[in-house]
Amino acid sequence: MDWTRFRVLFACISYVSSTTVHYNARVTVKSEDITRFSFENKNISLVKLVGTSGNKHVWVGGEDSLYSIKPRQDTKAHKVDVTLCKKESKDSDTTHYPYRISLLREGVDSSLLFICRSYDGNTVCCNMASNHTQHSSFTSDNYEPDINEPSLLVGNMLYFTKPKKGLYRINRDDKTDNMWPQSTEAEQIYLKLIAGKGQHKDKVYSFIREKVTQNKEQKSKEVESEQWIPRVSQSCMNDKGGSKNNLQNSWTSMIYARLFCGREYEFTQMIDVATLETDNDTKIYALFRNYWNMSAVCVYDMNEISTVFTSSQFSSTKVPANHKPGKCVDDSTSLSSEALMFMKDRPELKNWVMPVNGPLLFRHHHYTHIQVDRVRGHTVLLLSLENGRIHKVLEEPVEEPVFVIAEYLPFPQKTHITSMLLDASGKHLYVSSSNEVAQIDLQTCHLYGDECNSCRLSRDPYCGLEGSRCTSTAIKPATDIECNMPAASPSKTETGDKLQAAEHVHVLLSSKHFLRCHMTSHHATYHWRHGKTRKDCINSDQDCLYLIDSMNQTHEGMYECVSSEGGHKSTIVQFQLSMIRSDALRLTPALLLLLTASHVLLLNLFL
Repeated sequence: MDWTRFRVLFACISYVSSTTVHYNARVTVKSEDITRFSFENKNISLVKLVGTSGNKHVWVGGEDSLYSIKPRQDTKAHKVDVTLCKKESKDSDTTHYPYRISLLREGVDSSLLFICRSYDGNTVCCNMASNHTQHSSFTSDNYEPDINEPSLLVGNMLYFTKPKKGLYRINRDDKTDNMWPQSTEAEQIYLKLIAGKGQHKDKVYSFIREKVTQNKEQKSKEVESEQWIPRVSQSCMNDKGGSKNNLQNSWTSMIYARLFCGREYEFTQMIDVATLETDNDTKIYALFRNYWNMSAVCVYDMNEISTVFTSSQFSSTKVPANHKPGKCVDDSTSLSSEALMFMKDRPELKNWVMPVNGPLLFRHHHYTHIQVDRVRGHTVLLLSLENGRIHKVLEEPVEEPVFVIAEYLPFPQKTHITSMLLDASGKHLYVSSSNEVAQIDLQTCHLYGDECNSCRLSRDPYCGLEGSRCTSTAIKPATDIECNMPAASPSKTETGDKLQAAEHVHVLLSSKHFLRCHMTSHHATYHWRHGKTRKDCINSDQDCLYLIDSMNQTHEGMYECVSSEGGHKSTIVQFQLSMIRSDALRLTPALLLLLTASHVLLLNLFL
């Protein structure tokens, strides 16, 4: 590539970067700085990550394999014997049958895991102890969960969902007390199951996106955006189904409410749901996408959702007398036929569930998964992108611009993220592709530098200033740091606390040369200063370059790379350039050879 094309290419990259700077992550963490776990079988198909109490183990599940990872010990995944959870029957040998893992979740009652394995409509489930032995197993015929679908384990009741079908319930102790969804033409995709708390501890809440049939005569974009409807449903845990002739073994207590997200643009396609426990409530973080492929996150309070279910009227005016839909009764099989017919129509409430604040908008990113962490009084969203990257986002009360703290590249190539698991205590995020697992350290404070303002500008709640270091052990988070800044002066630029002395560089007369300055922050603007002359960067990946076409005497002197961000200016690096004249070359041929070799090597790194 000739020198002119080199400059034009990087000028174009610089322009594109500058036009999208406010939507990009502030810093980038590449895959070389992220821990990945190796698997003996490279052709595995991983779909789910599950943590256990204390997250000493991370369990990685696929349809036909289960692995254990011990993050604090090694980076090798160990395969677990999935022949456990065998069908406990003397005349049934399941050894030769391809029983796939159909459900995987954290165990209860001191068990590590709860696992179900299925084959040809038959399912066997069990708890797995710390020594990988099974106990408390049970079987179920004609029920086959899906490992990708949400599930919930409450006491002796197992709740799970099936795509396009709905919510199932299995009583582990009583096979006659099982529930299956009502038949419906609507396509429902379940995203999250949550057990109620307090006065609503007898209920289960399901977060669903439902595909509706459009009216072909209505062709406006508004109608097109209504293809997917976000809903939350409430069901009674003690529901026994209806009578023999109506809704037998089907839900008689399930009622629906619609979720609202958006203002200028309404978001209707709910993609994923995460929860955050607070002192008095559970917050629901729902990830949405709309007709224009914009992304948004809306936050709901479970207390508010429960209030809507208990106080709102129904959209239908034909509510049966002496029946309050949604109220849990002792024996649902004794409900009147009129009440059961009403429940068969899947009643929906008139009031919508409104978010706590307006949506957090992402205009230029398409996200697929969400996790939420609470750090020193601040909330951080962890979002996976379609290309396999991860964004760490600071939740703020304002709608936009959204502040993306960092972008992580967990894998060296583009991929699809199949699962995310947050270790809130250890401050790690685990992500899986179809055949790899990566561990992301959320406390990479060293990336920001140790200057007070560089730590403050990160706005990373995981980090703070302790003495002269930006570290995760600081008491006050970076979002609350106050730095002692000198009086503002348009002509004055602050220098970093630990800025090294200027590097002396000798350049051959009439030769080409470039200076390089690393750009830590994508939210900052960078430029070069040479005497009284200012020159913008030529951007190369994460570097700010200064190009010299032909070295002459006017290029000699001090060069400073200066960053500007949030009202703060800082000198990143300094170079003192000197020109080597022809007479000097004759006196030092060894120096000439060394400089020429170094010059060629540096150019090869960027061309």
